[in-house]
Amino acid sequence: MICDKLSDCCSNGSFACTNKGNCVVYRDCRSNATCAEKGKRYNLINDGGYTISLFHVDGGMISGVQDVQKCDFLYVVFDSECPTAIFVELKGTDIRHAIQQIKETIDRYGTALQRRICARIVCSTVPRLYNDPSVSKLRKELMKHYNGNLKISEKNMDEKYSEL
Repeated sequence: MICDKLSDCCSNGSFACTNKGNCVVYRDCRSNATCAEKGKRYNLINDGGYTISLFHVDGGMISGVQDVQKCDFLYVVFDSECPTAIFVELKGTDIRHAIQQIKETIDRYGTALQRRICARIVCSTVPRLYNDPSVSKLRKELMKHYNGNLKISEKNMDEKYSEL
């Protein structure tokens, strides 16, 4: 199953998901919006008090489909001045695969979101990627098309929303 109702979930707080809640982990104003998997963690510090939805992409929005690349989680921040989405991949060591997973998920859902898009990769170790073309390409694409950015961190990442 590949959900095609993300724009409805993001535009209408009363939208009734037909996926029986497998997509939405939570939607509220919590101060620490955290996702974790296999010893890696991303924590979005909600210093603006915004409503945040956390979507489980792999196994929620996209489930039962083996040949589709997808990231792990998606944050949607309901900021009226700068609506934002953050695609998160919690990975072991294969950064190039993580880049591909995030890119394909953004290609699938980016236009439906109609907001600034950022990408975060949290991995076991961060190899030297300064000149890697896949990293550079994604950074440029996020900046040019979505006014966003890419950050890669090791094991855990805490980030204030105001500093995205």
